[in-house]
Amino acid sequence: MKYELYQGTKRPSVSEQALLDHVEFLKQDFYQVETKWPQFQILFDEFAQLNKTLCADDTVLVLERAYFYGGFTLFAPILANAQVVAVDCVVSEDDNRFGQQLSWLEDERCIKWRPDHVSYISDLKCIETGSMTHVLVPNVIHHERDQAGLFAEINRVLKPGGQCLIFEGLVRELHHMPQDYLRYTPGGISVMFENAGLTTTQTRHGTGVFDVLAYVWQQALEYFPDEIRQEKIDWFYKEHYPYLQALDKKYPTNIAKPDKSFPMSYIVWAEKA
Repeated sequence: MKYELYQGTKRPSVSEQALLDHVEFLKQDFYQVETKWPQFQILFDEFAQLNKTLCADDTVLVLERAYFYGGFTLFAPILANAQVVAVDCVVSEDDNRFGQQLSWLEDERCIKWRPDHVSYISDLKCIETGSMTHVLVPNVIHHERDQAGLFAEINRVLKPGGQCLIFEGLVRELHHMPQDYLRYTPGGISVMFENAGLTTTQTRHGTGVFDVLAYVWQQALEYFPDEIRQEKIDWFYKEHYPYLQALDKKYPTNIAKPDKSFPMSYIVWAEKA
């Protein structure tokens, strides 16, 4: 496989302050949760809560697409309290996007750890059966063609009583084509867990319908001609974006039809019996 170049690279130890700085970099400058993509805040909140419960004996598997960032894992440093294993989930051997977004990691606060393994998402043969207390899948499953295989692998590598977290966006543009295959609802992920032998234990929604509108507007800005795009960007982020985010906080639930919701993102937890 073409990304074996950095497989198994040893990670240096880092201080607690460096770990905190790394998280702040991801939140402020990479995912921009306060200024652009607040739908990712739920993911950082969940990781922070998880970190409070992790101990040195816990084994945590993180599935990422590290090859976009020159083969560096974004989330493994956050979980340094446990024995964290990061897998760079390549899409195909023919993919030529290695390092495509490496410039996003130029900030000195970014801890540049290598993944432990390089593998397809649905074929984690590098991970021993029943070896993980947690499997974390942040924002990646829509790029996996073999969905049944992915969920089966999650079940295989988890210990009895182990837990899996999946973070996904309900609304996304088509991206990294042609390897962008589907959008789940939280209920759809629960069905996939059930089919694989896991039980859903918790579902959490992130930002709501007004943030959905903001996200669609962000995509729409790219459709304006060059000569007016910057004008529209300035208007959106100075006026429209703050207005929509204020509405999202003020009106988080559907009042007219309480049985409906429109989350921008969500998290589903499941457990292996």
